[in-house]
Parts: sequence; structure tokens; C-alpha cells
Amino acid sequence: MSTIFPQLIYSSYNLSVDFADWITRKYIEWRGDAIGNQGSITEFANFVGVSQPLMSSWMKKGGKKPRNQQSIVKLVKAFGPEVYDVLGLPRPGSDEEFDLERLPEGLRRRLRAATREVNRIMEKRGLYGSDPEAEKVTIEIFERYGFKYTQTREEPD
Repeated sequence: MSTIFPQLIYSSYNLSVDFADWITRKYIEWRGDAIGNQGSITEFANFVGVSQPLMSSWMKKGGKKPRNQQSIVKLVKAFGPEVYDVLGLPRPGSDEEFDLERLPEGLRRRLRAATREVNRIMEKRGLYGSDPEAEKVTIEIFERYGFKYTQTREEPD
């Protein structure tokens, strides 16, 4: 599988931990012994800083996973860097993280714009890095921003 941007890569941890199961466990841990409305999903969503419908969609088996950077940051603030592992994203500051600041400003701006568009389209269509259509969409968007895609070899598993 070729990779274009690290945020689209899924780690082996992600393959063994389902996000819906993970966030549901976090909800149960947060709720503890609360009875009634005091431990509602709405209050849990407020604790994290997202809407109740969004939280419910994350908790639904086979539901959406957060891809929006703002949502990921909110989850990290609530639960720590484990969120990156569950989502298959590199932890900031890790060797896996791609340091955009080292790139020339114009290239960095185009790369960020292309990445934002990829993330927006992927979220809108409910796609993830492992979906066959995800690579095609990503390549098309990156090419519109002037990045030429050439697959040179398969990466080892």
C-alpha cells in the first residue's frame, strides 16, 4: 500500500482496537456509577467538547471515526495521546510525524490545503485510509494541488 500523508495511515494498533468500542469504554469509565441523566451521552459529549449527535455516531458500531483535527485535539485533551494510537495516527513529536515546518512555505501551504480538502472529502463520504476509494480520492486532490503521484514499490507490511 502506498502512502501519501501520515494521517491516512492506520497503525497495527488500530486494526485490533475498534474506535466505537474504545470510545464506548471511555464513556462507561467516565460515567462510573452515575444514575440517570448525570452520566448521559450528552454530558459525556459536553465533557469531550463535541455535540451529542457526533458522539453518538462515534459510539455506533461501524460508525464514523474522528478525522477532523479539532475533534482529535478535543479527544486528546480528554483522554491523552492514546487517541492517536486508536485512530492509527502518529503521535505528535514521534519519528512518524511528518514535520511540515521544514518544507518551503509555498509547498507547505499547498500540502496543508490539499490535506484539508482530503480530510473534508473523506469525512463527507465516510471514507477511511483503508477504503479502496480513499487512495483514488487522495491522489486526485493532491494532483490538483500540483503533487504528482508515482507508485514506485509496495511498502512492506
